Amino acid sequence: MTEPAVLLAHDDTPRDGPTGLPKLAPAEVAIGHPVGSLPRGTSPARPSPADLLTVDPDPVHALRAALRPALLRQPCVVAFSGGRDSSLLLAVAADLAAREGHAPPIALTLRYPNDPHADESTWQDAVVTHLRDSGLRFEWVRKNITTELDLIGTVMAPVLRAHGGPVYPAALANTIVLTGHAAGGSLVTGNGGDEVLSGHRIAVLRAALRRRGRGLSRTDWTVVAASAAPSPLRYVVASHVAAAPHWLRSTHRRAAQRATARHTARQPLRWDRSVLAARASRAVAVGERTRAVVARGNDCTLVEPLADDRFINSYAAFGGRWRGLTRTAGTMLLADGLLPDAVLRRTDKATFNASRFGASSREFARAWDGTGCDHQLIDTDALRAAWLSAQPPAGTALLLQQAWLASTVTP
Repeated sequence: MTEPAVLLAHDDTPRDGPTGLPKLAPAEVAIGHPVGSLPRGTSPARPSPADLLTVDPDPVHALRAALRPALLRQPCVVAFSGGRDSSLLLAVAADLAAREGHAPPIALTLRYPNDPHADESTWQDAVVTHLRDSGLRFEWVRKNITTELDLIGTVMAPVLRAHGGPVYPAALANTIVLTGHAAGGSLVTGNGGDEVLSGHRIAVLRAALRRRGRGLSRTDWTVVAASAAPSPLRYVVASHVAAAPHWLRSTHRRAAQRATARHTARQPLRWDRSVLAARASRAVAVGERTRAVVARGNDCTLVEPLADDRFINSYAAFGGRWRGLTRTAGTMLLADGLLPDAVLRRTDKATFNASRFGASSREFARAWDGTGCDHQLIDTDALRAAWLSAQPPAGTALLLQQAWLASTVTP
């Protein structure tokens, strides 16, 4: 069956909009994220033979090298949520500053007093107490967030109007607020951590082998089987079990599932190739470019050490072809004794739906008349219900911004 043209994945990078932010294809807005891989030859997924000769064999050292430029441009602000990646980078930044005589970093934490699902204060307090008890110095700034990060709120509205379309990531207000606090200096974020440190097939298989299958649930076994299967079989399985955007009409929904399955099927089994391919998707590339444009607009240098090519090459080389590291083992390696095991082993994560799909978004959704969406592609009743649900799907955020723009623009 031929895929609907509107949902065909592609490798071409759309032109930038008037603000310098990347423009998105209609299919990407409908699905909720950029689709496809980077054009062949432009992907950072694999270093050249010459580059391999200069790869740092120690990823701990490579991570510090990637982070160091942030400490050289003050103020150095670390986006600190209390999660594993942000805790790791705060610890490394504070330790590196102390060892090399740089000014201590500033840990900036956004807190959400009206959203218990986003509360990580217990983890934040534990990390800060541990680091300070270890003698590391840094300032800790906490900012309460109420309505600022709404997808169509006061921070995002002028950006969307100037750009003339939705932006990816849709929750860009978070970056705008963080870089605003780091104006004139640098901002360190943990972006790239999920892609580079987790989700690698060989790591899943080796972890199951070490446990000899003991304690694995049916879901665990499904993940193990999918990790071991060849690409054609993984595509077949993924095309049936991939989360379907239920706000799409049925034919397009199946096309979206198949697009997701193609991406899943391409993941290499070898550890080093899988790590090197972590940034080879268009979604990652568009997100990086979008955040970089915002940072430049606030006179801020954006430093994302876990997405740095030098670190990725080092981390891939360290694991080799088949050795690999689980998410927890990799984070413990990189923390180099700076953080307590409880922080490094945690697997839960906060969610931020209430601040993104906030009062402005819900008010708009309730009154929305379907303007701004292709009714042959989108089930508007299902989309409105998703926006007004207790946990709105992140994949509907771009459509929300598109519909809001279409409903509010002056002819």
